Amino acid sequence: MGERIFRYQITMEGKLGNLYAGEEAMPITADFCENEEGGMTLLRWPRLAGAAVLPKEIQGKKLTAIAATAFAPEHLAEKLFGQMFGSVVSYSMFCMKMGKYIAMEPLDQGGPEYVEIPESVEQIGFYAFWKCRNLKEIRLPDGIRELPAGVFGECAGLEKAVLPGKLMQIGYMPKAAQQIMPDAGVFAGCHNLKEIVLPKALVRLGAQTFNSAGLVHLAVAGEPGSLWRRKIEVDETAFSHAASLLWMDKITDEGKKQNGTASHVEYRIGLPAAMDKILPGDSKFGVIKKIPVDFFTRPAEYFDGLAKKAFRLDFSARMALARLIYDGGLSREDRQWYLGLLVEYYGQAGQFMPSGKDVFRELFDFLQSCEGITAIQMSGLIRTAGEKNLPAELISYMMEIKEQKFHTVTGFEELEV
Repeated sequence: MGERIFRYQITMEGKLGNLYAGEEAMPITADFCENEEGGMTLLRWPRLAGAAVLPKEIQGKKLTAIAATAFAPEHLAEKLFGQMFGSVVSYSMFCMKMGKYIAMEPLDQGGPEYVEIPESVEQIGFYAFWKCRNLKEIRLPDGIRELPAGVFGECAGLEKAVLPGKLMQIGYMPKAAQQIMPDAGVFAGCHNLKEIVLPKALVRLGAQTFNSAGLVHLAVAGEPGSLWRRKIEVDETAFSHAASLLWMDKITDEGKKQNGTASHVEYRIGLPAAMDKILPGDSKFGVIKKIPVDFFTRPAEYFDGLAKKAFRLDFSARMALARLIYDGGLSREDRQWYLGLLVEYYGQAGQFMPSGKDVFRELFDFLQSCEGITAIQMSGLIRTAGEKNLPAELISYMMEIKEQKFHTVTGFEELEV
């Protein structure tokens, strides 16, 4: 890391202005320096609300790196930037030793709402966007291969993160001694981050990655034609306190190649609500708590078996909803079991349907469209609706759909073959 600091003024539009010579009262500025690779590193950017448009070049050299704590409310002293960017110890341990060198950002408006990062950037340091509470969306350049600890930690307003396809590692894999004081995960505390797609180059998902995040739906990209081939190393704490996670998908890019609109979902699994209340040591249900980690190493058939062996309505029925739509590897026997399960527990739809609104109508519409539903099962659904005193309009609708679907001239459509 070069010793000379280049300090530039920042305009009201969040762009780089004139080089600051230090001849007048100090304006709002950003700091850069040369790095060992011959490019430039952003050391510090002011925490102004609004946009932050990072320059492609400084002093004729490409911006290739964003240093540790560059957008954070606390910054390390300039003379320690070089040590921090390449530090072999965790950031939390570094700060314990070097705390006296940390300075607060003088003007803190919560950080930018939007950050434009040029494609030339290939490296982002520890805690680079730490506590940027205004940040709503981030799109990372294709050259990024690794995201170290805490990059977007406590970015409570972050709603969308687009990860580069060549990203291989998210977070860090701590040694046993480091578990005493782990660093914050890359997306820890991102309460508004509901969905994310992990790229197909990913091979490592580190400690505390989604700790206390608001993640509901996670997808993992892979090569088409195989349910799972590559191995991904996942730390056992990667999904700590991620109680809102309900769906996990294995996707490919087949859909994009065919119609240019969406990825192809090979299979999906469902998770129970409030999963953090399940005790890991529970002999029957403890294995459910490990599902987010097991998803990266186990085939779909494993989770089908788990839905039967560790039966919980909030888990097994959600698995049924997921697997009856995206059924990669689903056997005919398991399909019928899932279908029968949803019919049997139709009256308890409120316990497992995700919307929480008109759950009986939604579940009936889902079931009547499923391959393999029988007239006997449809009659059972209508009978349950009557026993539950559901609205007459719904029951009439159910009877009409049954008549359309199974009407024959013999009148024996309800006989099981």
